[in-house]
Amino acid sequence: MQLAPIDLVFMIGDYAVSAVLILLFVYLYRSGRIDRALFYAFWIGCLIGATWEFTFMLLGPEFAYSVNPWPFGLSGWPKKLSHSIWDGGIFMVGVWLCRRMLSERPLFTAFDWRELAIMEGWGVFQGFLVEYLFVGRVWFYVPLPWNPVIIPPLLGGASEVGYTLIPQLVWTVAPIVFYLALLWLKHRYPPDG
Repeated sequence: MQLAPIDLVFMIGDYAVSAVLILLFVYLYRSGRIDRALFYAFWIGCLIGATWEFTFMLLGPEFAYSVNPWPFGLSGWPKKLSHSIWDGGIFMVGVWLCRRMLSERPLFTAFDWRELAIMEGWGVFQGFLVEYLFVGRVWFYVPLPWNPVIIPPLLGGASEVGYTLIPQLVWTVAPIVFYLALLWLKHRYPPDG
């Protein structure tokens, strides 16, 4: 199978970013720049992402499919594993945004609506942006009765159908789950522990 140059860039970039994210978080942890709770939070974020990445794969092409399948078997579970690692990194950007915007006190020590609002806002924003940039170019979600189109096609987007409910819903619920897991991790692994 011959890939167009842009598809080759997407494929190489997909796996390169995943590898860099793993190396980055190992480095940040081993160098003491992040504590154990945040290191584990990255991996929990990957696991949370894997719940929908692999579910979407198991639902098959009747739900979602690659626009241009990658060669060498890289379109199946390796791609979903890579995207799960990306998801972990995306969650950690939410942590970084909290650090930047709420630096006046220790973070993630107790439930705080401001922390959750930042993570939720980031999750919804980036979820939509990723769909806008890649639906119709890299993957496509099939409109179904339980996955209806909720946003019509937008100028500059590649989707001629629009954007469906389930991917948007995922990034509405997932930041809440991640935030609660992060609070638990911070209590389980305090900075001095």
